[in-house]
Amino acid sequence: MAEGRVRVARMQEIDRVAALWTLVTEHHAGLDPLFRMRRGPVAEGELRELLRAMARDPDAAILVFDASSSGTVGQSIIEGICIVRIDRAPPILEETERAEITDLGVRPECRRRGIARQLVEEAMSWVRDAGVDRVEIQVASGNVEGRAFWREMGYTDLMRVLHKRLGSSSEPR
Repeated sequence: MAEGRVRVARMQEIDRVAALWTLVTEHHAGLDPLFRMRRGPVAEGELRELLRAMARDPDAAILVFDASSSGTVGQSIIEGICIVRIDRAPPILEETERAEITDLGVRPECRRRGIARQLVEEAMSWVRDAGVDRVEIQVASGNVEGRAFWREMGYTDLMRVLHKRLGSSSEPR
């Protein structure tokens, strides 16, 4: 088990959180081009603003695995990230709330040390504390390692998401 702790990301470290989120997304882009991020200063600024908005949202949490021994922001070593949010549906269904873990990732050199498990357990605790009874995740069909992890964590199939590209190009727009 990795030494460190899971905590909520601080606004002052959004740049480092964005860098880790980019690294995680690049890993997923290797599984499917659909996950490729736009490049350049505009996209990077949008990513940081998205993270700042999530950090301010009471229905979202950006959790990080901090491997540092001190609580000092400048010295924290962020090895993993988990983003979780609560969705509220119109009251036409009996269950009107659900949580979704939208992103989970660990630095490649830090994997297989229990960091992702600790992040998910803390996310589930945050969801329980919010009074929500169900958590969903989406995992790419090509992410064999990710699918195995989520199954091990007790997640089961709910839906299949199908998609189709329109037009002559298979490249994203």
